[in-house]
Amino acid sequence: MKPTHRIGLILWRTGILMVGGYFAFFALRPILRIADPVLEVGVTLVLAGTLFVLVSVVREQIEDARRARSYEE
Repeated sequence: MKPTHRIGLILWRTGILMVGGYFAFFALRPILRIADPVLEVGVTLVLAGTLFVLVSVVREQIEDARRARSYEE
């Protein structure tokens, strides 16, 4: 893959994650309004971290499956 394609994909994915995080933050805001702002930000960061871990695990599984398939061929 060309470096320009790789950079484009990284920027595209980062943009999607930023927009998703923004919407998730504002979706959770009414639910967490009973708490103080520090707790609100903390819960949002925990959920974002959990999402990043989930995405990385799924991505790793996909890459392992591709490697296994290319090894068998």
